[in-house]
Amino acid sequence: MYWLALKTILYNKGRFLITLVGITFSCLLTLTQVALFLGMMGNATAVIRNTDADIWITSKNTQSFDFSNLFPEQRINRVRALQEVRWAEKLILTWGFLKLASGAQEQIQIIGFDPSSSVGGPWAMIEGGPWDVRGGAYMIADKTSEPRLGSLAIGSVWELNAARFKLVGLSDGIKSFTTAPMVFMSYEHAQNLLGNVFNAKQTTFIVVKLKDANTQAVVLTTLKSWLKDNDVYTKNEFVNKTVMYWTVQTGLGMALFLTAILGLIIGGAIVGQTVYAHTMEHLQEFGTLKAIGAKNRDVTTIIFSQAAISGAGGFAVGSAVILLTRGSLEQLGLSLYLNAELFLVLFVLVLLTCFVSAFVSVRQVRKLDPVVVFRG
Repeated sequence: MYWLALKTILYNKGRFLITLVGITFSCLLTLTQVALFLGMMGNATAVIRNTDADIWITSKNTQSFDFSNLFPEQRINRVRALQEVRWAEKLILTWGFLKLASGAQEQIQIIGFDPSSSVGGPWAMIEGGPWDVRGGAYMIADKTSEPRLGSLAIGSVWELNAARFKLVGLSDGIKSFTTAPMVFMSYEHAQNLLGNVFNAKQTTFIVVKLKDANTQAVVLTTLKSWLKDNDVYTKNEFVNKTVMYWTVQTGLGMALFLTAILGLIIGGAIVGQTVYAHTMEHLQEFGTLKAIGAKNRDVTTIIFSQAAISGAGGFAVGSAVILLTRGSLEQLGLSLYLNAELFLVLFVLVLLTCFVSAFVSVRQVRKLDPVVVFRG
């Protein structure tokens, strides 16, 4: 039956080619939108996920990692007083303007961390290390920022918010959701740099590592009762909070998902129309099969196999295209998250969509009377 399905769908090669092109673009659209969404969410939560902390303490009513307000840093003393806490560190996240060689300015995202512990610092270094920012006005930039910042040469001096910083390290692949280049520096220099804008002795986050992960619920309850002017999250809660903000409250994630769903529907409609047209053209042949003893199960297998062949072929070509163009797209600043699990899930969804679309043809054949073969 499978061989018969392949032969019949390839009988009209022109129609099959048109179908394949349509499904390819449909799958390409779906893959790109989902991979783009996952890549953007990965960027939005990168610092949270790569910081070895169990609990995040933020300002009250924080909606996402990128938009947290300052609060008094001395509150860390109450956190460190808990016997269940292994360590607690402060992080500053804010924004600044970096002066480029051309004289223009580029807005950047600044992360201030303690270089002695490296907590909250860059995790994917290609030159230097997080500890290199201690002891002076030093900073670490990301290699992916070069298209916007220009050449990032170790030892070069940059003007940031009217202060001069020496570039001592390069990370790779650390991006922000907003696409603004990320710069890491010591906590003290980030605080001093912004002292003329924000009150001194303020911080953006307190991150906490516990001695025993099993005490997390108890510590959360205690911190929430002590720090009523702050929000206290587990790492996963803060990741989910940030993802939900960008997905639902901004509408950006929903727009990407709607486009991906539209791509699936278009692909399914193309397959459904092709299989239906093919079925209507060959009703007598299907009637002949039923007349010589083929069961509904057999003709259903043929139709679903045709849908599967079309869907799998289009998905394979679309996947190949996105893999070949991934590098070029990322050079344009797009972050695409692609892995085997994503391809597998989307492949199953494409096949299910094609099967649903082919169901109309299945119904037509299942109720077909074999006597149609003997009519004029």
